[in-house]
Amino acid sequence: MKNTVVIIIAIAVLVVSFFIFTNTPLFLRGYSVAKTGFGEVSGPLLRTVGKPVELVSYIFKNYIGLIRTNRENTELRNKVASLQMENQKISELEYENKRLKSILNLMEQRPKTMIAARVIGEDIKNWFKCIILDKGKSSGITIKMPVITPRGLVGQVVETDRWVTKVMVINDTNSSVDVYVEGRNTRGILEGTGQTLLRLKYIRKNDEIEIGDKLITSGKDGIYPKGLATGIVTTINRGKPGIFSEIEVMPFNNFNILEEVLVVKK
Repeated sequence: MKNTVVIIIAIAVLVVSFFIFTNTPLFLRGYSVAKTGFGEVSGPLLRTVGKPVELVSYIFKNYIGLIRTNRENTELRNKVASLQMENQKISELEYENKRLKSILNLMEQRPKTMIAARVIGEDIKNWFKCIILDKGKSSGITIKMPVITPRGLVGQVVETDRWVTKVMVINDTNSSVDVYVEGRNTRGILEGTGQTLLRLKYIRKNDEIEIGDKLITSGKDGIYPKGLATGIVTTINRGKPGIFSEIEVMPFNNFNILEEVLVVKK
């Protein structure tokens, strides 16, 4: 059986070869018909197959474009972030430069009576609200010296050794400052509350004082010299029982972000 199949295939090959080499018209017509039929069948098929290929190519090109766009967006975001950081650094440097200039200007007014110092920490081990300075007795600092900034009063020296100093700030609950209202004859005691706002005490309900008034040291408590700015009046309550008003004051200094201060020699 196998031999028969082989013989048939061999004969078919010989016949086809004969027609090809002899250019037989019958074969050529058959070949042409077969070719045309194959074209009619394969053409739509190839076009159908080609469409998915075009679609895949389109998707691939767009995918590459998206990747490129995403990369460019990432680079732009990184550049923007870098510029923002640089701007922030510039702003911080400008702020520090302005702050140091204010310190220098204040020192130039009274060069022999002030000691510039940096805040290097806080003391939270005791009941006092204290900041720690990088100067001490070796720089001429002693107990009860006032401490200020160009904005106003910070507090007083409560402890000092050779190299460092502790300063109790005016919002400590143990702090009290004799003050008067600038431009008025009203005088009271400014006390710390342990919070952001200070409390102005012993102001009678009929005394001259308004929200927005500025408080200045009176110089009568034996610690702080006259004329140091301390804070601004934010609230006045005259409605509670008693002869005194309840008054809150916002200090001019933010004691949580102090960096440089001046110690005033007596």
